[in-house]
Amino acid sequence: MNNYRIKKVAHLLTLSLILAGFSWFHPSAAYSAKAFAKASLSTQSKQRPPAPPSTPPPNRTRSGGSLGGEATCVAGDQNLMALVPVQNPVITIREHPTFLFYVPYGAEQVQYGEFSLLVGPDEMTRLYQTRFTLPAEPGIVSVSLPNLPDYALKEDTFYHWYFKLYCNGSTTADVQVDGWVQRVAATPERQRQIEVASPDVWYDSLAEIAAGLLADPNNSLLRAQWRILLEHIDADNLTQTPMVGAVQPDSEPPIGE
Repeated sequence: MNNYRIKKVAHLLTLSLILAGFSWFHPSAAYSAKAFAKASLSTQSKQRPPAPPSTPPPNRTRSGGSLGGEATCVAGDQNLMALVPVQNPVITIREHPTFLFYVPYGAEQVQYGEFSLLVGPDEMTRLYQTRFTLPAEPGIVSVSLPNLPDYALKEDTFYHWYFKLYCNGSTTADVQVDGWVQRVAATPERQRQIEVASPDVWYDSLAEIAAGLLADPNNSLLRAQWRILLEHIDADNLTQTPMVGAVQPDSEPPIGE
């Protein structure tokens, strides 16, 4: 009797194993396993945040802003323009670089301006922000970071800058441009590129020529280099536009907000 029960249990166990093996190798079971794995991967990909891009999106060099902003900030035929290439990366070797803009407005036409610089790629940290007053006349203006350690750019880091103008007293900018800057290591080759006004180290080459023209507007060599750089960004129509100098910051706000 005991032998009979043992044989019966063994038979049932063998049958169970055979059925389990059949289910494992059956095509429908394999398909279900694949579908489950695919669904799991899909869920994981939806939950995982996308990796930040290695290069920022194109710079927005031409003005835009609130509805009707261009009409509110009355100007001539030209619009606000950031003097920077559209495609990134656009680099500097300076800890405290200078940014240049064509502004078709004078101080009387704009209540105030605002320049801010955020640390990329997530822009959760604001390195610098200031309100400013424009020079009296329209022309090429510059904005420089204060020469203080707190405002120094770090190497191999992207920063997103915003240049905004407020003309009608609203809390929304009427016109604005924005773009990116990346600080890279200073090398002998990059120093040489700045000396010959190469567009490869854009921010520094442009700032050097602009500073030279502000001091010596009739320097023919500087004029030629300036024209070449502006042609590089399709802004050769601005080659005769006067340098009117730096904006005047109203105050230095707290950083790291």
